[in-house]
Amino acid sequence: MATVAAGSSRPSSTNAQGEFRFLTRTPKSIPKNPVRNVSGTQCNFTLDDTFTAEVVFLAPPNGDTVTLVTSNVTHTNLATGYSLSEVDHINTVAKSLSSTVMQVGIFWHLRDPSGHVVLVKARQAILDTATGNVISFTPNSGFDQTYAQIICPALGGSPA
Repeated sequence: MATVAAGSSRPSSTNAQGEFRFLTRTPKSIPKNPVRNVSGTQCNFTLDDTFTAEVVFLAPPNGDTVTLVTSNVTHTNLATGYSLSEVDHINTVAKSLSSTVMQVGIFWHLRDPSGHVVLVKARQAILDTATGNVISFTPNSGFDQTYAQIICPALGGSPA
């Protein structure tokens, strides 16, 4: 079972164009309150995911919405202590009076402790919010894989 760390979220600024900025942070102590995957739930080892995220929500007068998310994530295999880190940039665009949203960005950008890139997955995906179905996605996006299929092997294990 995954649990989300207790963190803080506060509006840090707003403006007349309907832009809201939020900065969300989890506590800095890594095993105290991370998102924790109990061994056997996602991977065949216990996984800690600790992150910070900045969320910018844009709501222009035309009714469309844009959400910009920048997240800094550390994934740690607690059995070995091996960690991978990443900075991801994900943008979601929802058109007014449409049941579809488009997500674009870098969803995986894993680096090892020395800074070498281990895995990059960027994508565009169109999702139907009414049904939850994926309408389309770009190749090499990772959208056709589960979280466990991507992160577990990258951290030296396998999906549970």
